[in-house]
Amino acid sequence: MSQSAPLELVFFATWLRALSPRRRELARVRAKWAKPAEKDPWLASRYFELTRSASTARCVDDRTWTDLELQQIFTRLDSTDTPLGGQVLLRKLREYVDDPRALAEQYAGYDALRSRAALREEIQVKLASLRADSNALLADFLFGPTPTKPKYRRLLPIWSAISAATLLAVVALSPPLALVLGLCVVAINAMLIFRVSPYLSRDTDNLKSCYELLCAANGLASIEQGSASLPELAKLRAASQERAKAKKALRLFCASRGELAQSLYIWLNLAFLADYLAYFYTLDRFIRVRADIASAFESVGSLDAAVAVASYLEQRPDHCRPDVHDGASIVLEDGYHPLLTNPVKNSIHLDGRSALVAGSNMAGKTTFIKMVAINIVLARTLGFCLAAKATVPRSSVMASIRSEHSVTSRKSHYFAEIEAVHSFIDAAARGDCGVFVIDELFSGTNTVERLAAARAVLESICRHAQVLVTTHDVELQAGLGEGYDLYHFREDPDVEGFFDYRLRGGPTTARNAIRLLERMGFPSEVVATAMKYAAAPDRPPALA
Repeated sequence: MSQSAPLELVFFATWLRALSPRRRELARVRAKWAKPAEKDPWLASRYFELTRSASTARCVDDRTWTDLELQQIFTRLDSTDTPLGGQVLLRKLREYVDDPRALAEQYAGYDALRSRAALREEIQVKLASLRADSNALLADFLFGPTPTKPKYRRLLPIWSAISAATLLAVVALSPPLALVLGLCVVAINAMLIFRVSPYLSRDTDNLKSCYELLCAANGLASIEQGSASLPELAKLRAASQERAKAKKALRLFCASRGELAQSLYIWLNLAFLADYLAYFYTLDRFIRVRADIASAFESVGSLDAAVAVASYLEQRPDHCRPDVHDGASIVLEDGYHPLLTNPVKNSIHLDGRSALVAGSNMAGKTTFIKMVAINIVLARTLGFCLAAKATVPRSSVMASIRSEHSVTSRKSHYFAEIEAVHSFIDAAARGDCGVFVIDELFSGTNTVERLAAARAVLESICRHAQVLVTTHDVELQAGLGEGYDLYHFREDPDVEGFFDYRLRGGPTTARNAIRLLERMGFPSEVVATAMKYAAAPDRPPALA
């Protein structure tokens, strides 16, 4: 009997979950907590795109977003329960927060959600009604252009009244005349239904989603515990009256969307366009309360996004709340890249200076400068760093990691790069950006001009901002001593894979690229000859 008891308990618990939607939802959110995100990012950027021009916040520019692979990082973060949560999370990741207190407040919210499971799960349960993928379209409905209406919309009530009066009048007429008039009214109404249907089908689901959003917002506003750590809950409570007004504007139309009502509306529409009158009436009222529904969208989405970030941080206990300051100090202790499975942690301390990082291909220098830049972006947008300790400047980041040749634009690799670097020089001089991350500057041109142009550009930018730049050219180290701290990555023969990915201070003279040829089995005479040429670069090899 004692052996069968656990099985009975399991069966009973399963039975309870099957009967209780709340229990099923709790089981679902508990199963996904602190697990890698597995969400389709469909339309995730739409809210940001629609609100970008109206926002006063500085944003991560498109090139930097791509070069730092921030879209992939967003995908790892996005375990939100609702499409609007994912959309708000992406916007948060793209917008810098200038107020350190606001960043500290965000982090306190993550901590509250991580430590208080009951609060977190209550929020997630109340978000369950908004999980449908179709809610991704709400951003356009609330933040895009105002929904349009047909020009003849104002004539519909008049014609509806005429239709109803005509159909009532036919009762008193002789059967042939009543039949003719009735068919004429029905035919005209059928034509109008055909013309108006695209507007109705376009907006009906969105209006229903708006109503469900308002209901979910009311549910979240009823949560009293934890509002001190989650200001969005208090904000939702403060906006209760506005939401009540918005719900009233949508209630009648949304209540009539059931199957039985729709069957009835088929006949009422043919008689006097009842459904279409209700739609246009509701649409007019929606436009008046649109801003209040948009505010609910942002608050609800922010709570969902906060739960997702808390879940991500629960997976990565080796993170910290950074110190964001007005100076030019970049400090990362044991920082690591979020996209690597088993990352090697590195540290750097730049006090008002820039960094030149040398090393050969695959040594880890590009990954390192991207790691530093990504952590500055995370610190300035979401309020955390993937490091044991971090201090970052209150600055935006601009990156040039990958310049691609474009056939359609007829731009070479070099021309595309100089366009980006030119914008960096201008932004640094204007004070628009304080941190620049550049990989292999001017690698698309010859050695002599590459060294000269790179030195001139890097000296220019570092007079106004901090730069983290990688290079293959060990010669560049000697020319950039002033204003730049020197670092390098090198090979380690005792490590499988040849590199240990450890950042080291100071310049390097190692010929890693040639030694890698030897490691990969190139003929010994080829390696020896390459070493000889490298030792005397000014003496060109004799031609046969």
